[in-house]
Formats: sequence, C-alpha cells, structure tokens
Amino acid sequence: MKGGGCKEEFEGWEKCVQEAEEAGGDVAESCFQVTATLHKCMEAHFDYYKPILMAERAMLADLEAEKASAVEEGAADAGGKKAAEEDAAAGVPEKEDAAA
Repeated sequence: MKGGGCKEEFEGWEKCVQEAEEAGGDVAESCFQVTATLHKCMEAHFDYYKPILMAERAMLADLEAEKASAVEEGAADAGGKKAAEEDAAAGVPEKEDAAA
C-alpha cells in the first residue's frame, strides 16, 4: 500500500486506526472519512490497487449473497410455521416425521 499513489492516504488511515484503537473507540466510526479518502484514492489509481479492490468487491458480493440467503431462509421458515399454524387452526393433524 505504501508503494502506490496513495501512500499518504494509507499512512493517514493507519495513524487514525492506531489512535482509535488506543483510545478504545470505534475504528469504523472514528476513521470513516479517512477510510473514504483512502478508498477514493485507490479507485483513482485502480491499475496499481486492482488486486486489493477486486478482493474487497468479492468479499462484499459474498456478504450480500449470505444476507440474501439468510433472508430467503427466514422467509421459508416463517412460511412453514404459518402453514402449520393455519393447519392447526383448521384442525388438520400434524404430519408424522418420516424419521420417527
């Protein structure tokens, strides 16, 4: 990071993170603006920082996929519970578990 066009921004980010950690504060909140400045610089020097930026994008895509999967699973679980509740209210006996 220190070899590219964003050396100063990176050093500023490192200093901010160190100070926030020493103070026991929230690094993300304390260093939000410094991080944004560093990221903007990295985008401006995309050719040099491409491996880092692409890894970051892949990580974000994975996180989004995990969120979407969790939401889908939650909706499926909620739908199954609702159907069981509706069956119970209608007097439909529960299905026996095949493993039992």
